[in-house]
Amino acid sequence: MRILQLIDSMAVGGAERMAVNIANLFSKENIPNILVASRSNGPMNDFLLDKESFLCLHKKSFSDFKAFRQLISTARNFKPTHIHVHDSSVFWGVMLKQFLPSSKLVWHAHYGGFSGNDQRFGNKIKFIAGSIDAVITVNEELKDWIEKELPKIHHVAYIQNFPDLPEAVSRQHTAEVILCLANLKPPKNHHLLVNAFLEFVAAYPGYKLKLVGSTDNPVYLSEIQEMISRNGMEDSIHIEGTQLNLTPYMEEAQFAVLSSDVEGLPVSLLELGLGKVPIITTAVGQCEALFEKGKFGYLVEPGKKEELLGAMLHVAANISEAKNKAELFASHVSAKFGNMNFLGKYTNLLNGLS
Repeated sequence: MRILQLIDSMAVGGAERMAVNIANLFSKENIPNILVASRSNGPMNDFLLDKESFLCLHKKSFSDFKAFRQLISTARNFKPTHIHVHDSSVFWGVMLKQFLPSSKLVWHAHYGGFSGNDQRFGNKIKFIAGSIDAVITVNEELKDWIEKELPKIHHVAYIQNFPDLPEAVSRQHTAEVILCLANLKPPKNHHLLVNAFLEFVAAYPGYKLKLVGSTDNPVYLSEIQEMISRNGMEDSIHIEGTQLNLTPYMEEAQFAVLSSDVEGLPVSLLELGLGKVPIITTAVGQCEALFEKGKFGYLVEPGKKEELLGAMLHVAANISEAKNKAELFASHVSAKFGNMNFLGKYTNLLNGLS
């Protein structure tokens, strides 16, 4: 195998984190690989083990021919057996494949909303489906959607994301902190979490809520900031922005909350799992299956403030129970979501392409 990965940017996000995790896994296993960011570099570059096998094209638009020519030149020199494209990079991947007819194109679909009403570019995939040799999905729902809606794609596999925490997390000195690891953008529904927290602090006034994630959406960020200001919660709700080192946040958090409307298989939940942080999450994407219907954490329906609030109050009042679930989840993540599990399924998928 010789793998060329293509992703839009190296910003902090689930797809970007997986692209880096995959590149590092390939490097550790001596699998020739290169990671190309088409639009922009970013913080996730700091986590790459092999900086020499990374390239940023700095494309200015979809039709940036100069950047695309550089991609063609790089690919021809590298001679990949497989072109592994993440999310929207599939469109450039299809065009690149025309210049590398012997390479197989693998689309890694991360966005859980493809199978719902919020499809983003999902409804355009049917026009290029015939050029895609295989698809990796991050949950079963996406796999079912692709098999139903894109019958031209004959190889579809659900392969679980895997986490990669650079250092151990100590849980000896936690504080009254609720942690949310999610980029500040609409699918993550921080509005729901903030509204629930406003009522939560009436019962537990010492708690603070820390929102860790990119703040690249100015409209969404402004909405959250206005909610915080309007309710006089500046001392209790902190927008931390992008953080590369998550360990200090995991070490102090009493528990974590993910309030998303849409998810695939969040890498952040796996990382929190390895960190043994108790978790409340909405039952979206693969989250319900991941938590085995509540065995490893607390599940609530998306968009239900009272249900989320109830779970938060329950966890705060039953920390020992929550810690026991977190311990079980940590063992589960280590056993079922390791990098070798990913590599085995990945290799089987690629070997099955004619």
